[in-house]
Amino acid sequence: MTTEGDNGNETEGEFKPTGTVAFVAAFVVVLMLMWFSIYIILLSRGATI
Repeated sequence: MTTEGDNGNETEGEFKPTGTVAFVAAFVVVLMLMWFSIYIILLSRGATI
């Protein structure tokens, strides 16, 4: 039986989901780009609020 932190294993408190953070950040950037492109299209067609 091993204790937490042995053999180079990370404990739950030290886990940093950098891949998930990068994926969510990229997803938010894509959503913002899509929103702004649709907004520009609507403005160019004369849409009003």
